[in-house]
Amino acid sequence: MSGLVSYGGDPRVAASRSEIERITSDLTMVQRRLLDELQPIAQLSGIVHHIQLDLKIPDTLVRLGIQRHGCFVASESYFTGEARVAHQLNALADLLRENPWMRNLFPKEAVVALGAATVLAGFSNSNFSSQVLRATANEIPKNKLGLLTKLIPSERVTAVPVPTALKHTPRSIAALTERLNNSSGNIRLESYQTERGRVVVVYLPGTANWSPIGGKSAFDLRSNVELIGDSQNSNSSRAAHAAINAFGVTESDRLILVGYSQGGLVAAELARENPNVIGVVTVGSPIAREPVPNGVPILSIEHSNDVVPALAGETNPLTENWATATKHWELKPGQTILDAHVISAYVNTSSEVDKSTDLGLARIRNQILGNLAGAESIEAKEFQPLKAAS
Repeated sequence: MSGLVSYGGDPRVAASRSEIERITSDLTMVQRRLLDELQPIAQLSGIVHHIQLDLKIPDTLVRLGIQRHGCFVASESYFTGEARVAHQLNALADLLRENPWMRNLFPKEAVVALGAATVLAGFSNSNFSSQVLRATANEIPKNKLGLLTKLIPSERVTAVPVPTALKHTPRSIAALTERLNNSSGNIRLESYQTERGRVVVVYLPGTANWSPIGGKSAFDLRSNVELIGDSQNSNSSRAAHAAINAFGVTESDRLILVGYSQGGLVAAELARENPNVIGVVTVGSPIAREPVPNGVPILSIEHSNDVVPALAGETNPLTENWATATKHWELKPGQTILDAHVISAYVNTSSEVDKSTDLGLARIRNQILGNLAGAESIEAKEFQPLKAAS
């Protein structure tokens, strides 16, 4: 599927897929109980009662059937295309959790299987590869990932200011994503004056170094492991805090966080810690499990054949404050599925997000961009998120 699909962000949707399925199951049970009442054996007790019941049951069964059909239509409408397939895989992951004997099929807590799925996904142009990875990643105990990083000595991080140019006020999601489309790996902050006070937009980059031995950037592999696990003190998070403090953000400033890949995980963590966050945009980030505050509008952009968002082990929740836009990124001959994760591809997809008329997506998009309506640029600074062994 090449078109953009979305779900979430619609206040009219008051239930998750699992809730819809639970209600459908209950309605089915009620129908069966009523049908049992029509059996000859059941008719032998309380003849008058059953005569009265018989008059009501046909109409009641029709009404229950209509309700079940309504649940089916709602479920199919809210979860279309890749989003629906991904949520079906969530059910598979739940099945694995509930049946210990099935978990034995994934030795060493699925780490080996996860690695194999990642390699497979990296060299095929298939949504199925990333979906299998999502289900497999759900088997990895996230708390143990944090324990692994504690074996490595902690590091000191700094946010080193570097020269940058002031840019125009972003008026679209594509304009926000475009700010991330560079190879510097810097954290960028921009401030704008609005009628309601100063708004600061924080741009958080993706992983700069995937080597296990690390490098100079705080946005490294260790931070990835910590953020996907249960750590609240990653190198990249501390570097983001250092940059925000160096920029001079105050308690009266309102923040919009824009994060790519690992930067999206940092954005989710900052949103939990700062009550002044008024919007979050994540691009190609595995943030499905992140407990972001309900009052914060979140827009997540993902490619269905991108393996990085699948590392969360789940799909993003269906809530009225969280909209997810997903698209299958078409690859050119010679490219691998890893190219579905590059930021330039996401800039292109962001343009489609701006054009979408889907109610939930448009609602969240407009909430976030509305904070910059009529805004005047004040200043912009960039910081290198560096680390040094302590």
